[in-house]
Amino acid sequence: MAAASRFLGELFDEPIVAEPAGAGMWSRCFGFEHDGARLVVRFGRHRDDFECDRFAARFARPGLPIPRVHAVGEAPRGWYAISDRADGRALEDVPTDQWRRLVPAVAGALAAMRTIEPPEGWGGWTPAGTGEFGGWRSFLLSVAEDGDDERQQGQLASVEAHPDGAACFRWGLSLLDETARDDVPRSVLHVDLINRNVHVAGDRITGIFDWGCGCYGDPLYELAWFDFWSPWHPNLDVDLLLETTDLPLGSDRHLACVVHIGLAHLAYNAHHGTAQAVTETADRLRAVVARFG
Repeated sequence: MAAASRFLGELFDEPIVAEPAGAGMWSRCFGFEHDGARLVVRFGRHRDDFECDRFAARFARPGLPIPRVHAVGEAPRGWYAISDRADGRALEDVPTDQWRRLVPAVAGALAAMRTIEPPEGWGGWTPAGTGEFGGWRSFLLSVAEDGDDERQQGQLASVEAHPDGAACFRWGLSLLDETARDDVPRSVLHVDLINRNVHVAGDRITGIFDWGCGCYGDPLYELAWFDFWSPWHPNLDVDLLLETTDLPLGSDRHLACVVHIGLAHLAYNAHHGTAQAVTETADRLRAVVARFG
């Protein structure tokens, strides 16, 4: 906290008091006030994550509040980003009764994403906003490769070292190859909505941030995300959210999304998490796939 206050004081050339406002796997966040505005500063090693947030702010619209990023620059041991502060609490922390009141807002945010005409490309976007792949299928199947990001290097070797994870990964990849297709709608996707990246107050969303995993692809993916992780969040009645959509739940498109989510997190948890997390992810992937018959 003291280091953040000192950094901001030097940046703005005036005394600044920063307070902890959260931390994730790749960054730390502090709240502060400057010139009458309530802001946050995040510190992390990966500038591209912050640049993706800066790019995503152009997608903000009614029902889809995305904080503006005011500055990105170098900081001790990495980078910083300053953006508007989104008040409220994390979406996945709300009690069940509040979740029920929030479902229209969550459905509205997903619908707002579908109104955006994405820039060219599919899959994860570069800081300039262009999708890195030529099609949805190629993006999904790229889960079988270590990405260019240093955080992904060695993931596949890690999952291969986990007996249950390796067997599940190979099985899931074969299934993904059978179901992944290119003839799907293309939408802006956040791909990390229930990981403390959405703040809410009452029955409204106050901010959607951390777009480092953002991509362009099948809008079913966001619903598949809520579906896949629902056992970890029993306070969220995900079925209530799924009932709001006319997208083809239960289709091969849906199956391809949940399989990709499972495979990506088998690799992630094998490399950055625990053996238990790998086993739990493998068990969940099998359980979800079994529902498709």
